[in-house]
Amino acid sequence: MNLIKKQGIGTWISLGAILLSIVALIIFGSVLSVGDNLDLVGMSEYLHKEDSVFTTVTVCGVLALVLFVAAIVLGQFKFDGILGTVVDVVVGALRVAAPALLVVAFFNFLLGTFNGLGWTFFSDEGIGISETAIKAGNMTIASVVLFVVAMLAGIVASFFAITKKVED
Repeated sequence: MNLIKKQGIGTWISLGAILLSIVALIIFGSVLSVGDNLDLVGMSEYLHKEDSVFTTVTVCGVLALVLFVAAIVLGQFKFDGILGTVVDVVVGALRVAAPALLVVAFFNFLLGTFNGLGWTFFSDEGIGISETAIKAGNMTIASVVLFVVAMLAGIVASFFAITKKVED
């Protein structure tokens, strides 16, 4: 059977989640570069300056991508006996762990930018907010939305088969 025709709906949704995660991580990197050293009103900074928050986002995001790819690749092989059972369990665990890592990345990203989003979009109109802060806020919201859609796609993909059943 042709490799593309062999793929189940779970593979296609997982590939969509991978693509959305990559775009969200790229926008996340842009937010870090735009929001770095961006001062808001009252000596507040746009980004929470705790390195572990943003390191967690990067590590969890990249690890989620690796787990998505590993689940798709391992799902392509069919093994018999106990090895087949073990591989099926591992693929299932990978398909659950990848969206869970995206959840961790999402909440850490939100934690790191929460203060900046609050000042940028919910402060008094009399306070002058710079265009750079608004740009960083818009990029943050775009990245958050992409992380959420990627998480949901990964969760939904885990309910569908990676490959279609071969008819004998």
